[in-house]
Amino acid sequence: MSDTAQDFQKLLTEAIRKQIIILGPQITLLKAHNVPGMTVSEDGTVIALSGNPSDVVTQFLEQFREISGPLLKKTMKPLLSTLSPNQPDSHSENSAISENQKTGSSASQINQNH
Repeated sequence: MSDTAQDFQKLLTEAIRKQIIILGPQITLLKAHNVPGMTVSEDGTVIALSGNPSDVVTQFLEQFREISGPLLKKTMKPLLSTLSPNQPDSHSENSAISENQKTGSSASQINQNH
């Protein structure tokens, strides 16, 4: 495995483990197992990548983007920064985070209101 693939594997493992904390292991592992080209163990470790690692990362992000919103963007920032400019636009995602901060939308405020 190339150094680049190993770097992606490490970043993906870290991202999965963060999502396990946020979303729980059942949802996280279900989503992770749906990513083509990525094999994940039950503890969240990425044990194999096949194909283009950038494509795997893009598929991974798509799986979680649907369910996590702003929390995903914050925890996935290191992974998003590895993608080239022709991949999902991290600038617009950062703008969404900034917009939530401007309007005062946050998970902690939502939790305080309940």
